[in-house]
Amino acid sequence: MSITKKIKIEKVEREFDFKGFWVRLWELLAPSHGMIKKILYMMVVVELSRLAGPYIIKLIIDLISDFSADKIWQLVLLVAGMFFVYEITSLLQYGNDRKIFKVLADSEKYILESSHKKLIFLGLGYHEKENTGNKINKVQRGTDKIMELISNLSWEVAPTILQIVLTTAVLFWMDWRFGLVILFFVPVFSFLTIKINRQVFPLRKSRYDNYEHAAGMMTQSIVNINTVKSFVQEKKEGERFGNIRSKIHDGLLLEYGKILHQNLKRNLVIDLGRLFMMVFGTYLVWTGQITIGSLIFVFTVSEKALISLYRISRLYDRIMESSEAVERIWELSKEEIDIKNPSKGLRPAKIEGEIEFKSMSFSYAQSKSNALRDINIVIPSGATTALIGPSGGGKTTLARMVYRHYDPTSGTVLLDGKDLRKYDMYAFRRFFAIVPQDVEIFNASVSENISYAKSDASMKEIKAAARIANAEEFISQLNDGYDTVVGERGIKLSGGQRQRIGIARAILANPKVLIFDEATSNLDSYSERLIQDAMDKICKNRTVILIAHRLSTIKKADKIVVLEKGQVVEQGSHLELSRAPGGLYKKLLDLQKMGEVD
Repeated sequence: MSITKKIKIEKVEREFDFKGFWVRLWELLAPSHGMIKKILYMMVVVELSRLAGPYIIKLIIDLISDFSADKIWQLVLLVAGMFFVYEITSLLQYGNDRKIFKVLADSEKYILESSHKKLIFLGLGYHEKENTGNKINKVQRGTDKIMELISNLSWEVAPTILQIVLTTAVLFWMDWRFGLVILFFVPVFSFLTIKINRQVFPLRKSRYDNYEHAAGMMTQSIVNINTVKSFVQEKKEGERFGNIRSKIHDGLLLEYGKILHQNLKRNLVIDLGRLFMMVFGTYLVWTGQITIGSLIFVFTVSEKALISLYRISRLYDRIMESSEAVERIWELSKEEIDIKNPSKGLRPAKIEGEIEFKSMSFSYAQSKSNALRDINIVIPSGATTALIGPSGGGKTTLARMVYRHYDPTSGTVLLDGKDLRKYDMYAFRRFFAIVPQDVEIFNASVSENISYAKSDASMKEIKAAARIANAEEFISQLNDGYDTVVGERGIKLSGGQRQRIGIARAILANPKVLIFDEATSNLDSYSERLIQDAMDKICKNRTVILIAHRLSTIKKADKIVVLEKGQVVEQGSHLELSRAPGGLYKKLLDLQKMGEVD
């Protein structure tokens, strides 16, 4: 069975937009616009100077064809002139190359920086729908392809187009019939090139989709390597990755097979162009209409033009190859940030920390139902409020609303009586800290992880925070103490150790509002006790939001809010709720006493 029959080509909803491609590329290169214009002006000068050399050779050949002793100095001047023309061309090219290298270095820097900045400023909604490996592959492969494209445009495409235009003009100047030959073959060649690229565009787009899929698959299997090995899924993961790479392999062979097949037709067009130039030129020399030097000049520049035509076709293939990369980087740059920071938002010097939800509802972007519905609660300043309820009840989502990771679908979230959307996000978040169930640890030293929220913290402050978090006990036993690099995602640390690092990080941030999201779940009794002790130390005089399943963890809370299916079903103190007949809290409490739930 042929590759054509094996491979399934995905339907492409849009055709390649040639004009839009250049507009988008120009937008991406905005910081280098001035330098690019200077490069193009210099290219015109360089290509004009390149035509001067062959023309001087024409003059030399015509002089030698009718040479006499009195023309020796004229010959010397022509030879010297040819040398100087080539040297001047070389110096002009050198100066332009320096400018091109600067554009390449600058553009790689600002495209990667702007892409990274966009990714970290986009809301959680974007990151939750996009695979991590896909995002990294999109940026890195996209940037590499754009750099390759800029190189091709600067040293191949733009000079070649200028060369063809100037050569055609010179051939018309020499004899209009030579110009007509070039004008006839260029459109034929261009038609064949455009035709083949339209045919392979769906294949190319499918390949790029599969590249991102493969990158995402590899990232997931490596990130979750413990699970892969624990469940003996190495072979399965290898097969899944092999299948997607096979699709890429087959698509690549089919795509380039079509291009190579079309190259036979394009080669025929170029060979016919050469034949017409030589036959017609020889006829003109035979009839005395042009000199031998003119024939050599015409054939030299026309050969350059024809070869350049083929180079342009290959470069057009590369442009089309880069088109998807440009499209994806451009789409990322235009991705709307869903959580808008107000331009003149409130920047409080301090906050009291009272949080209120007023008739607040929220649904995730691609969900048909509300994750939270008609929430009306007050989280008092300086008190501990616990959120409890069955899994999927909306506890973590509610905490994220406090951080303004999401905006309500309806209703409002108030901080100290003011709509959270009126605050400068980065100003009010300085007063917040969170210790999640799965603390995110960077591949850096222990001290760097603790001081992440306060990069200018002294070692004395870092150690004090670690001491309060009961983390110094295990840090002192590490080989390099606070300088120990803990590995990607803190792989060298236990779950309890990662939690204590997270608590130390939160302590160092010195927040007014502190959120514990299942901070003691899935830990052994000893680790839980240490973390509970650390939590007790730092909760004083702060607004604390405590999310937990274990009721033993939240009995001390000043207020308890019970959530079920995105709604508040109960709220009050432990004593009040434990005595409420038929209440969910009492039901959960009774089940824990019986040992049926944790």
